[in-house]
Amino acid sequence: MSKTNKVYLNILKEIDRIIHADQLSPGDKLPSERELAERLNVGRSSVREALRSLELLDLIETRKGEGTFIVESGGHKLAEILASFFLRDIKARQDVVETRNIIETEAIRLACKRITSDQLNKLRDIIQQTVSKCAGGKYPIEEDYLFHKLLMEASHNRLMLNIWRPLVAFSKVALKVSLAQDESKIEHNIVEEHDAIYQALVSKDEPSAVASLQYHLKNSRL
Repeated sequence: MSKTNKVYLNILKEIDRIIHADQLSPGDKLPSERELAERLNVGRSSVREALRSLELLDLIETRKGEGTFIVESGGHKLAEILASFFLRDIKARQDVVETRNIIETEAIRLACKRITSDQLNKLRDIIQQTVSKCAGGKYPIEEDYLFHKLLMEASHNRLMLNIWRPLVAFSKVALKVSLAQDESKIEHNIVEEHDAIYQALVSKDEPSAVASLQYHLKNSRL
């Protein structure tokens, strides 16, 4: 494991330790960036990056002028994300990918029937954000995650969404670390793939939506 990976993982482990040692609950405040940086003897920028990733996963939220707090839906899921770092067995990783693909495929079938106009508009906005990120030569990991999360929400099946979250957390957090020093490599046309999924949902074309999603999942680094 590289030095960057170790620092990132240590920050996550420290946050998890604080949550359990201090018996923090959803809504409770976490230590400040400065305090975490001092405890770990790392730069505040590293702490900020780790907290930002946890916020993207809906585990914490930052309130301007107040600090960082554990969110209601994610307060007890950090341990699952930490465990994902240790999924080093090839079969275990394959099982995670396979299960996630099954869940997303079924979710998009439901989304073809249940997606709202507001959710379609949000998907379109994410695609535009992805265009901007790719134009800057960076891999759009945040936008890709938000796109998939919205697809899951469009299924309107909360249990399916809750099962999906820890599965995708493994790939997302691991990818965030791997791209920490080089975000420039984009291996496939993610904009076209997202747009194909979006167009299929607009027309409620379930076979095309499933085919487009599966093609994207095959190529995606998330």
